[in-house]
Amino acid sequence: MIRINLLPVRAEKKRESLRQQALGVVVLAVLLAGGIVAVHTMLGNDIAQIEGRIAERKAEIARLDAQIGQVRQFKQKKRDLEEKIAVISTLEQQQRGPSQVLYELTQIVPEKLWIESLKDSGGSLSLQGVAIDNQTIARFMTQMEASQWFQGVRLEVTKQVARGGASLKSFSLSASIVYPKAG
Repeated sequence: MIRINLLPVRAEKKRESLRQQALGVVVLAVLLAGGIVAVHTMLGNDIAQIEGRIAERKAEIARLDAQIGQVRQFKQKKRDLEEKIAVISTLEQQQRGPSQVLYELTQIVPEKLWIESLKDSGGSLSLQGVAIDNQTIARFMTQMEASQWFQGVRLEVTKQVARGGASLKSFSLSASIVYPKAG
């Protein structure tokens, strides 16, 4: 019988199979490395874009912080100006106020009542005078209360006095002066 030695063919097939498997592993490794590089590159690009957006946002925040600082300065200047306007308004009011109070008093003083002294100390009015009778003093006080310029009119003292041969009522009263808001 004839014997054919097939061992070298099998060995050759095994070697060829191993070469193909090794080539497949190398190709697979190259593809895997290429995929890893591609993913790494894409992630790097995404990171660069995100870092760019972060830098833009930080620049925008810095710009807005500067604007906020300007707004705060404007608000402070506005408060300062409002305070100055209020002071000017108060000064104007105090400048015109006493003359207007005196004018109002001349309008509401009834006949047969005379004001002898008048003192304004910080919006508190002290007034002394004489009148023919108590009803005249009461009418004067009622008219003062009805005026927009006075409030809290209070009779301090009333007493009988003789002047020039006539019997008169001397009185002292106090009130608060109300200065209307300048507008």
